[in-house]
Amino acid sequence: MSMIYIALNIIVYVIDFGSLILNVRKLVVSLILGIVEGLTEFLPISSTGHMILVENVLNCMDDSVIAFTVIIQLGAILSITKIFWNQLYGMSMICIKKMFFKQHDDTNHLCIRHIFLGTFPGIMLGMIFYEKIGLIFELTYIMYGLIIGGIFLLVGELCVSKEPRVSDINSITYLQAFLIGCFQCLAFWPGFSRAGATIGGGLVVGLNRRISSEFSFFLAVPIIFGSAVLTLYHNRSCIGFMDALLLIVGSAIAFFIALFTVRYFLKIVQNVSLIPFAIYRFLLAGGIYWGLMT
Repeated sequence: MSMIYIALNIIVYVIDFGSLILNVRKLVVSLILGIVEGLTEFLPISSTGHMILVENVLNCMDDSVIAFTVIIQLGAILSITKIFWNQLYGMSMICIKKMFFKQHDDTNHLCIRHIFLGTFPGIMLGMIFYEKIGLIFELTYIMYGLIIGGIFLLVGELCVSKEPRVSDINSITYLQAFLIGCFQCLAFWPGFSRAGATIGGGLVVGLNRRISSEFSFFLAVPIIFGSAVLTLYHNRSCIGFMDALLLIVGSAIAFFIALFTVRYFLKIVQNVSLIPFAIYRFLLAGGIYWGLMT
């Protein structure tokens, strides 16, 4: 009996040790994905492409991890709400005053209507092709998306030389907001980049780099928040305590990294073109091609 008892204890110990190793690995993966998400979500270099590439490198490409990478975007979005809280609050108050108090302000303001026009095309296209979009999340499609998206950034930079440029975010017209929303639909192509599509689209329709970037961040809030919440709802039944803890850790890391990334990006984008980001995309696409071929 004593030998059986010892054997059972050894088995339990091995199982517990294996579970500990597995949980530690999951924690490390969540930390890495949180860092990558925070660094890439709001830069025109494709966060989705980087996340899928990292998942392939870490050999953790499964449905649960893919869902995890979508949900931790909530952390990145919270960084935008913190940085632009005054503007977001102001837009909300303008909308409330018009709806409930019938107050009209003759001055131009960026308002909820701009955000709606900028997100409506993406919402409609996402609802129509929701199931088909998930079928193209492969490295080959990402490679081509990085290349085409890089070319789009270069096209946007060519438009910067044309004056005048919108240099006040409150001067964005409804038509410009809608056109940028149409460009945002290009981000359904993995590797193209939502930020790249909206920032490049903003340059094409007449915004300067900083205003185009800020408007891109505003459009990210409803799009990414809705996508993350929808993914969380669909996977609610298979999220346990440990999974929830990992989501919190990954989201927190993404939040703090994105805070730094967005603030630094807004400083450099005023004086630096998007060409270095396009070159980086081409180099990354070349690296993926080399990796696939070898």
